[in-house]
Amino acid sequence: MSETRRITDPEALKGLAHPLRRQLFRQLAQFGPTTGAVLAKRLGLDAGQIAYHLRELARHGFLEEAPELAKNRRERVWRAAPGAFSFSERDFEAPEMQAVAGAIGAQMAVQHFERLGVWQRGAESWDASWQQAMTSSESFLRLSAQELTDLCDELHTVLRRYRDEARQDARPDDGREHVFLFFHAFPERPES
Repeated sequence: MSETRRITDPEALKGLAHPLRRQLFRQLAQFGPTTGAVLAKRLGLDAGQIAYHLRELARHGFLEEAPELAKNRRERVWRAAPGAFSFSERDFEAPEMQAVAGAIGAQMAVQHFERLGVWQRGAESWDASWQQAMTSSESFLRLSAQELTDLCDELHTVLRRYRDEARQDARPDDGREHVFLFFHAFPERPES
């Protein structure tokens, strides 16, 4: 089971800061290994530009090559590096890196809600079983910082188990779809 990689290297975080790189990483993490040419076609962008950003993501440990999946020696197949990653503004002393971490986090949150909107606008096109399986929830808990840490650790353990089991049992006709799950857990105080 892959653990979560904590990004504390400023250069690695900067490597993820480019919006196209985040998009490429998401494509590979969500839909699996593929070539730069396929990604370029899928995103409607120049293959040379895609190749550069794939190499940069690999240089910072977010992607890796998958030569065993290539059709020939010239083809380069890329996949997301195993495991999840996380970062926090608090991991960086320099104010500019705290700003980079904050900006990336804010952009990711906006993208999460945009993707939720895409689901909501197209939910009727999915089979009723998928419409029933989808969930949104809010919980209001009273926890200590340690309890919140423990809760998040338990949730990540469950997510890793489902991810790893799905990878082991994956077949094209297994009835699975790509599922995007996001949650946020943070303290808040009543507004004055």
